[in-house]
Amino acid sequence: MKKKFPFYFLSILLFSCSGNGHKSDALAGNGKLSADGSNADLMLNENTPVLDAAAYVRWMQDPENGLKKEKKIDELTFSVQYKTPEYVTCMELRGRPCTDSVLRKNIGELKDMQYYDLKILLNDGSSELLKYKNTSPQQYNDRVNYFAFGMQNDLALVDGNDTLRCDLYHYERAYDVTPSATMLLGFIKKSNNDKNDKTLIFYDRTFNKGMLKFKFAATGLYNKPKLKTL
Repeated sequence: MKKKFPFYFLSILLFSCSGNGHKSDALAGNGKLSADGSNADLMLNENTPVLDAAAYVRWMQDPENGLKKEKKIDELTFSVQYKTPEYVTCMELRGRPCTDSVLRKNIGELKDMQYYDLKILLNDGSSELLKYKNTSPQQYNDRVNYFAFGMQNDLALVDGNDTLRCDLYHYERAYDVTPSATMLLGFIKKSNNDKNDKTLIFYDRTFNKGMLKFKFAATGLYNKPKLKTL
């Protein structure tokens, strides 16, 4: 399945798309636009906040709002950020104001999939993440290859009654010493609303933490602020 890459991924880093068909090894706005790009009013009630780009990003990244999940296990933190088309647009604009036309364009490009960032962090920042408890050059190379190509098969999304494979995957490779790694994930959207609970499942083979589950309640997915546009 070929898909047009969203501008956000092309403008920031090289985005890779894989449609290999294998099942996951882990599982054998301002009121002008709705989330699916239609003209329906996104307003859920009169108290729905309307936030500028910077405030919208802060709201999305605040774990208390339910769209960013974290698990601290021993020396590592695993976090997952749910990304709306509005959030993707804000990150693309890097603090610049958002126009209605830009938001409409991005929603049109992104509406068929749902997006998440998976980040793994070495808490003390003492070394490169992939060198953490590394025992040999070969093990390090194996880790790089797994993060670049193999991890996609250890990710899945439970969306209501459907279990979805990870169709878009990119490992954001850093070529300097960094204590973290970020993976950009995309899953086919089965419906045009956020009324299902969603659980992202990741089976960690690198650091032997086993199966990790990050649940996003439908109430948090549905009751989001709106993005203010020009």
